[in-house]
Amino acid sequence: MSKQKQRLAIELDKVNKIYPSIDSDKEKTFYALKNIDLKIYKGEKVAVLGNNGAGKTTLLKLITGIAQASEGRVKHFGKIISLIDLTAGFYPQSSGRENIYLNAVVLGTSLNKIKKLESTIIEFSGIAQFIDRPLYTYSSGMILRLAFSIAVHCDPDIFIIDEGIVVGDNDFQKKAFDKVEEIFKQGKTIVLCSHLLPLLRRLCNRFIWLEKGQLFMDGGQEVLLEYKKYCNSLVLEKMPDNKKAGLVFNFLKNLPIGEKFVATAGSGSMEPLVLKGDEVLIKRINFKNLKKGDIIAFWHQELKNVVVHRFHGLEKGKIITKGDSNLYSDPGYVDRKNFLGLMIKVV
Repeated sequence: MSKQKQRLAIELDKVNKIYPSIDSDKEKTFYALKNIDLKIYKGEKVAVLGNNGAGKTTLLKLITGIAQASEGRVKHFGKIISLIDLTAGFYPQSSGRENIYLNAVVLGTSLNKIKKLESTIIEFSGIAQFIDRPLYTYSSGMILRLAFSIAVHCDPDIFIIDEGIVVGDNDFQKKAFDKVEEIFKQGKTIVLCSHLLPLLRRLCNRFIWLEKGQLFMDGGQEVLLEYKKYCNSLVLEKMPDNKKAGLVFNFLKNLPIGEKFVATAGSGSMEPLVLKGDEVLIKRINFKNLKKGDIIAFWHQELKNVVVHRFHGLEKGKIITKGDSNLYSDPGYVDRKNFLGLMIKVV
C-alpha cells in the first residue's frame, strides 16, 4: 500500500524547537530542532538515529506532548503512550496498586479495563509482595518496572520508545525486550530511539537520521548503513558505556536458534577474509552443531564487542579458536557462555 493511501499516525509540519541561551552577555537562541517536516503512517516501525545532541529525544517529546514546539504544528492520530520519563506522574504517598489506576487513567485507559489488567500488570512487574506499600518505600528499579508494566499493557495505537525500554535487572531487561518485540508484531505505530543498532535493524523498517536538529536522511535500511559509515566506528563500541554494551550482548545471546543478525567484526584476527570493521551476518545455532574450521562469533569481554575466529574444538570446557591473520594467529580460549553463533558471510 502506498503512503498516499495509508492513514496518518503522526504529522509534524515546519516544526522548530528553540531554546534561549546566553553567551558573553548576548542573548542567542539554540535550535534543538529546525524546520522538521515529517509524516509517519499507521503501522510503521520507525527508528530515530543521530549522535548525542542531534535532537532525537526532543523529537520524541514533541510527538508525545511532553514538550511543545516553539513553531509549527505537531499532530498525532490515535491513542499514544510514551516510554520516555516513565515515572512522571507517580505519587510517592500512594501505593503501587493505587498508582496503577492513577497512571493508567492518565494514559487513557478506562477503569473497567484497568481492573481486568491489574493482576497482569502486577505479575509482569514482579513486585507483587510490595504492591500495597507506599511508592516512597520502593527502590528506583521497582518503580521503573511498575511504570514499564503499566505503559506496555495500556494498548495504545502509537508507542514512543527510547532507552527506557531497558529497565530493571537482567531478568527484567529480557522480559522488557520480549514485550517490546511482541508489541512490534501487533501492527502498532512505533517510533523508537536507541543506541542498540542491532535492535533497530531487527525491528524497524524506516529510519530517520537527525543531524544538528535537522532531518538529514529518511528511508529504509540504506539510511542505517549510511549512518554507521558516518559514525566511522564499530557498532558495538558506539555504546554510551560498558553497561549498554553488556545489554547488547544479552540481547544477542537471547535471540532464538535460527535467528540471524548483523554485527561489526571487532578484531583483525581473521584478515584478509574478514577485516576489522566489516559487517558480518551471524546465525544463532546450537553449539553442538559446530564443526572444526567453522567461523564463529563470540562476545569479547575486554573489547566489549563481537569478534569472529575459527572454531578448533574444546579444552576443559572452553572453546579453542584461532585467527587466520599472521598477526593474530595464536589460539584463544573463549567461555562457552560468550558464544553467539556461526558467521554466514561478510555483508
